[in-house]
Amino acid sequence: MVKLGQIDLNLLVVLDALLREKNVTRAAESLHLSQPATSTALARLRRVFGDELLLRNGRYLELTPRAQSLIEPVREVLATIEQTIVQPPTFDPTTDSRHFSVISSDYVSTALLHPLIARLIGLATGLQVDASPVGVRYLEALNRDEVDLAILPDRIVDQALIPDCSRMPIIEDRFVGVVWRDHPHAGDRLTADLLRHSPWLAYVPHGRPSLVEQDLDAAGYPRRVAATSTSMVAMAFLLAGTDLMAVLPQRLARRVAGAAEIRLLEPEMLLQPLRESAFWHTRRARDPGHVWLRQQLFAAARTECPAGATAATG
Repeated sequence: MVKLGQIDLNLLVVLDALLREKNVTRAAESLHLSQPATSTALARLRRVFGDELLLRNGRYLELTPRAQSLIEPVREVLATIEQTIVQPPTFDPTTDSRHFSVISSDYVSTALLHPLIARLIGLATGLQVDASPVGVRYLEALNRDEVDLAILPDRIVDQALIPDCSRMPIIEDRFVGVVWRDHPHAGDRLTADLLRHSPWLAYVPHGRPSLVEQDLDAAGYPRRVAATSTSMVAMAFLLAGTDLMAVLPQRLARRVAGAAEIRLLEPEMLLQPLRESAFWHTRRARDPGHVWLRQQLFAAARTECPAGATAATG
């Protein structure tokens, strides 16, 4: 039987990271600990629980049934402690220190997080925004309350899979064609014929076709893919000096057009707009620091993206 006095909060934090990462090295990196210190903590945890917790299977570690049963309870305990004990009951952005974690695409980082960070820098010196790309486990991160905010396209999020999370629409944009500013064949419009006969630069996040690529396929617009990219920002800078063409959100394309030497083409075909929302675990709803962060985010959205921004509530 596990005795409560055998477990301190630091051990639970390490256990949570190990259960999440299933890898001692990655768990150590996420906690900013050395690998030997994390391995020592794992040894202590094994003694406390009387279970191996992680077992090697070839090159990888797998969770034991006991470890699997601990995933949600440990996360729940740590999240409750963080929200009710660790976080102060009030928040003063001019004096308090706080790290905010945000998951988003590089498009959102350019269109929204950049002005948000600039806004925070102008308000306080003790605040830090840790921006991370949208990985394959973003829904798990939201469900486990591991991230302050995730800004995601509405179409990729099934809210039934994140029942304990809140949502607020934050940005809306339209897609436009983009080419090198001296492209030899493109006029000022993105046509089906241009799509068919030009080499295509496709946006393929996580090795899968993006939403706009799926829409073009569904509408029957053939393209000759010559290159792919997992970054929208990088795509804009890959066009210069080539016959490549691509589709990007209009705000991003306009913002980088000069530096990337590109110009925008008005699409003749109907492309579904890009709508993104901010998601967060409801456990954070009344956290004063999180409330303030959301207010700053929505204020930045109203300034940068007035047509798609929604006023903050809750």
